[in-house]
Amino acid sequence: MKKRVYAVLVFLFSACGAQAYTDVGGKYTAGPDAYAGLNFFAEWGDDNYYLRPSLNTYASDLADRYSTYSFGGGLEGERWSAGAELSMTPETGGYQNTAIYADLTYNLLGLPEEDAALEAASLGVFAGLTAHEDSYASSTTTLPSGGGRRSSVSTLTEAFKLNQTDYGLSASVKAYGLRASGRFTKTAYDKDVTAEARELPLSIGSIGTSGFPDTAVSVRLRAAGLPLSPEAGYAKTAYLLDQPDSESFNFGLSVKAGAAELSAGWENFNPGGGAPRSDYYSLGVTYSF
Repeated sequence: MKKRVYAVLVFLFSACGAQAYTDVGGKYTAGPDAYAGLNFFAEWGDDNYYLRPSLNTYASDLADRYSTYSFGGGLEGERWSAGAELSMTPETGGYQNTAIYADLTYNLLGLPEEDAALEAASLGVFAGLTAHEDSYASSTTTLPSGGGRRSSVSTLTEAFKLNQTDYGLSASVKAYGLRASGRFTKTAYDKDVTAEARELPLSIGSIGTSGFPDTAVSVRLRAAGLPLSPEAGYAKTAYLLDQPDSESFNFGLSVKAGAAELSAGWENFNPGGGAPRSDYYSLGVTYSF
């Protein structure tokens, strides 16, 4: 019996290892007010599955350091693919959260014919639940900090708890080597949010920002397979509490260098309401084994 178990294990590891891959990488993002963001990840799998742990952390003169630890995975099929991720942001400045996310994507084409102009087309749905907990609330007093202004906070008699549900649609098309993709997200909350509750630390792209999102839309173009592969994107988010819409534009380039892929990017963030725009710059590297 033991020999049979060992034989099955050897077979499974051999099958997985035949087309298995491992990627590891990181990205550094710099911006105004001493903004510094770091992202590290590892991913391994094959044509049928993947696993991906990651760490995302950022801080600036206007914000405390927030770090998010995530672990995700997915299954890949000829027509269907599915993924899920669990993440946690430990307590910082009285705030913490835990989140779960899942998506399901349908491949409209299956395996395309060789030399076909339309290489891929897919539609997807996704949903996520984030449980926020905050021990502080905003006051009307502002304090100067690092050339900007930061709201002071006061301790609540009990922690402010809020469940945030995000759900939406995604679509992707690849033709002549150019991939276009888009996402629409709607956000709902389990209670009414008020101006007295401190804005929650969230992230748009690689940029740390704050607010209670209502709807968001994003689009992206990428030309993969070129010696120097460019990509560009746009995102717009509408918020509750009469907060103005924010938007961001980004552009990046990546190039293969042996087993490594080097990338550089620029992102311009507009918080809306006449506030000044901010520019963020990033450098990243990914190694494939």
